[in-house]
Amino acid sequence: MPSNITHFLTSVNEAARLSATLCRKVQNELLSSMDKSDSSPVTIADYGCQALIHRAIMLNFPEHGLISEEGSEHLRTNASDDETSYIVRLVSESLGEEVTIEQICDWIDHRGDLDNEFIWSIDPIDGTKGFLRKAQYAIAIGLLQDCKPVGGILVCPSLPYDLDDADSAVGVLMIGYGAGTARKFAIDAEHSMSVSSNTVTDSRQMRVLGSVESAHGDPALVSGMMQASNIEGGFVRYDSQAKYAVIAMGGAEMYIRPRSKPDYRENIWDHVAGVAVCEAAGAVVTDIDGKALDFSHGEKLTENRGVLATANATAHKLAIDGIKATETAQ
Repeated sequence: MPSNITHFLTSVNEAARLSATLCRKVQNELLSSMDKSDSSPVTIADYGCQALIHRAIMLNFPEHGLISEEGSEHLRTNASDDETSYIVRLVSESLGEEVTIEQICDWIDHRGDLDNEFIWSIDPIDGTKGFLRKAQYAIAIGLLQDCKPVGGILVCPSLPYDLDDADSAVGVLMIGYGAGTARKFAIDAEHSMSVSSNTVTDSRQMRVLGSVESAHGDPALVSGMMQASNIEGGFVRYDSQAKYAVIAMGGAEMYIRPRSKPDYRENIWDHVAGVAVCEAAGAVVTDIDGKALDFSHGEKLTENRGVLATANATAHKLAIDGIKATETAQ
């Protein structure tokens, strides 16, 4: 992997950590949401994180393009005076300098050159409903080169550093930028280690991850796949791209996200960072037909049917075969 990819990710790493701190402050001080036009929630933390991350990219790589979930118009028209003052204080404290709401909005709206070789895909808080419940959520920073994921940072402030230790410290930053490079860092401590996805090939031991929100998938298809492929390790629900982090850390073998509706297409900011981190850990990521994810169509995965991330090639074949068998029987 070219050294410039590591330089790009390193340049936004501090903004990622600052975003985790900002999110925790909001959870402790002013945990509320505003609904967008599609009825999905958005919080002051979403906007604050996107401002911090966009600012770092804009200052370091102004020529790069950005495809991100949020825009400032909703913030300008829906935030109360108290919420506006609060986001200004949060971002100012994060940066150690006084900023204005206009600066924050300009950073949120920065999109750079979308024809550039490098495009960032940002979800400032993936899993806002999980964030509001103080459950799992992720700050997702993905990097595309010529429309292919080449690097990603996933910050999961509520995810245990050690998934097998009930007393583990909570808060993980994961980074990946090519095969064998996946690494996890404790958010609140000075330790880190390389990670890799699980090599288990016995279907009876395989575990499946799915979304907490049932509207994000097709539970009947997932359960049918598990039965058809003799997957017996259990099904666990997680919010957000934290599921990708769990796969990369060896905590499960499959993450299946079928389309919830025939016309639904995935937003790329929900997947670029997770795909990059998972693939760096040795996982296999395609759609549920086994087709490579195509990030060349702007904000949506228009040419793909759902998403499937598996820990290894054996798990991937079991999932694909189980999905086909289930759909054929329906």
